[in-house]
Amino acid sequence: MNGFLDKLNLSTQERRILVVFLAIAFLVLNALFVWPHFYDLGKLRMQLSAARDTLDSYKKEIARVPVYRARLVELEKQGEAVLAAEQALQLTRTVQNQAQLNNVAITGTRPVTSTSTNQFFDEQALSIDVTATDKELVDFLVALGSGDSMIRVRDMDLRPDPAQYRLLGKITLVASYQKKPKPTTSTSTASRPATNAPPVAVRRP
Repeated sequence: MNGFLDKLNLSTQERRILVVFLAIAFLVLNALFVWPHFYDLGKLRMQLSAARDTLDSYKKEIARVPVYRARLVELEKQGEAVLAAEQALQLTRTVQNQAQLNNVAITGTRPVTSTSTNQFFDEQALSIDVTATDKELVDFLVALGSGDSMIRVRDMDLRPDPAQYRLLGKITLVASYQKKPKPTTSTSTASRPATNAPPVAVRRP
């Protein structure tokens, strides 16, 4: 430092002023560019730690994906069971309402195990014991067949009552219900264009 000042040929007073100026400049530069970043390293470490914690939580959730999928399958099965019970109840109510409207006496009901006809429809079956006249029974069956559930007769066993005035019978009724579409599990499959899709006919007025 003294060698540098000697080259400047400065007096002692000028040297002191220069040293003070350089010291002040050093402090100002540190205040502007160095001191504000003293805590940056600590902040970066905190951010890095938070990012690692977030990554660990994501990894844990990804590892639980098989558990979530198994739970989803279980819930879907429960939903199908609830839907089947609702369909069976709806079938029973429809049959009872139409029987009351057409003066058909139902003396017994027995649920029949439901089946799946195809990928679009489920079947619900109900076996009933009835007492009615021939006209009342025909009107009852016609009314059932005209409903939205497409109720039809699978099996029927009729015989006259002892007084020969009414019919006694056992009838197995079947109703078809449209299945609810399952949610798609892959967006790529849904977005893939259908290469063999049939042409769509446009109806003109």
